[in-house]
Amino acid sequence: MYIKTALNINLSIDEFRHELGRQKKRYLLFNELPADKVYLQFEGKLAGELRVWNACIRTIEEYARVHHVESDPEQFIDIQIKNACYLIEIALNIKQIDRAAVESTIIMIRKYKRLQPGRHHYGVRSKTQ
Repeated sequence: MYIKTALNINLSIDEFRHELGRQKKRYLLFNELPADKVYLQFEGKLAGELRVWNACIRTIEEYARVHHVESDPEQFIDIQIKNACYLIEIALNIKQIDRAAVESTIIMIRKYKRLQPGRHHYGVRSKTQ
């Protein structure tokens, strides 16, 4: 998984919340919208503990341009922990990532109670278009 180097910052929850307050935001977005791929940081839980997620949300089409995929690729969530930094990559079957997609994805990740490290596929593309 590739997450923009600038996001590979191991911020504590307190440091992250301070930065959110300073910027008066609910999450930190590092790209202009709409886009095919965006980088962001947001607060969420993993194994019941609050974490700062360093995230990449991308369209399936953007992912397919740089990776070999099946003819009908599935959406996925890929979670990795590197040096106590929580990385999450989400590939979605949508045309572009806009603010609504970003906020819906954050909500989805926050509500998913059984997140765990690794790649998790769901929903084949032909069934989600």
